[in-house]
Amino acid sequence: MSIRRIQPNKRLSAAVVHDGVVYISGQVPDTPHADVATQTREILAKIDRLLREAGSDKSRLINANVWLADII
Repeated sequence: MSIRRIQPNKRLSAAVVHDGVVYISGQVPDTPHADVATQTREILAKIDRLLREAGSDKSRLINANVWLADII
């Protein structure tokens, strides 16, 4: 079973594919001071790109975790 790393750097990969499962690392917005809607759009677009590069899409998600630092 091979491991395919997507957008690797010195510390981690943005995504990893192993045994047909895509694992995506935590994603953060490019504009951290933008409103929550803008940040959400940015992050979901990043996830779409990573899934596409891995040969998948959001319709095949098994699990998703969302953390919000401050929703006020």
